[in-house]
Amino acid sequence: MNIYDFFDSPDIAAHCQSIGHEFSPLDMAVIIDRSSKPVKEKYAAYRAIIDDYPDMSIHESLNFDARDSLHDYLRELIAWEEDLIDDYYSTEEDALYRTCVYVNTKAGYHDSDFIYSTPGKAWEAVQKDWDWVEDCVQYVAINKISIDQEEYTQAKFNTDEELISFWSYKSREAKTPDELRLIFIHIPVPFKRGDLVMIGDRKPCVLDDIPHWWTGKRPYKDYISGKHGDGSDMCATMYTISEIGTLLRDHGPMFCLTELRYYDGKLAGQERFLRYLSQYIKTGAESIDWLVNVFLKFKAEDEYDELSRLFGGLYRELEREDS
Repeated sequence: MNIYDFFDSPDIAAHCQSIGHEFSPLDMAVIIDRSSKPVKEKYAAYRAIIDDYPDMSIHESLNFDARDSLHDYLRELIAWEEDLIDDYYSTEEDALYRTCVYVNTKAGYHDSDFIYSTPGKAWEAVQKDWDWVEDCVQYVAINKISIDQEEYTQAKFNTDEELISFWSYKSREAKTPDELRLIFIHIPVPFKRGDLVMIGDRKPCVLDDIPHWWTGKRPYKDYISGKHGDGSDMCATMYTISEIGTLLRDHGPMFCLTELRYYDGKLAGQERFLRYLSQYIKTGAESIDWLVNVFLKFKAEDEYDELSRLFGGLYRELEREDS
């Protein structure tokens, strides 16, 4: 099995290959779980770990109980999820389906106002109302809601209608297997503080911090061993330009470390400032007042262009008359 097929970041995959980093079977299972591959491919990869790689224990961490056998855990996980998927597709009189379309725009996602009797009918409605390319659709969630039973299941599909992730809440169900993504693992990355990066196909950001650089009372090795934290800490802290033109320093699961890649697009509008912020963080060669003035310059230009657009170019016409 080629574990690099399951990396969402081509830059991290290339870096790990170039340095010859070796992943343990547990590391591989976590990488597979965190990938955006269809669940059928994930299950095939889990079975390859069971058949082709040595068994090992799973250490205890903040939100994952210790296990004597990774192989036994993977068998349990596959069986449990396959049963849930069968239940998801078994339509019942007391259940309904509702769609949510996730897009790569400022809007983020769109909940449907309609409900459907089967996931197939819900998918047909999404196909009718959305163009995958023009509407920048990333994936589609079709949620199953059981009326009056406190049961809720979310299934996410890619644009090829392949199931890519699955989550279920059942109030009367026995304890479910712990999630692999709750295990913190070490993945070497090529990035440096101040690099211009992005998560998936999202907007550009300037990298400020990642777990690899953590020091002090909680050293990085404590996260890898499970002594402190869990997989939710595998995220980055980055600077972004908000929708209202302010500079934000944000940190959270939306900045998943395994999706991080270099930004290679064109910077436009106020986002041009990120290039200068990157330079400032990396070299510190300029003063803070220089950086603030650059930010204000791009913000003013962006606001001017927006006003010109709203008023049909009136501001540009007045500018030409004055000159």
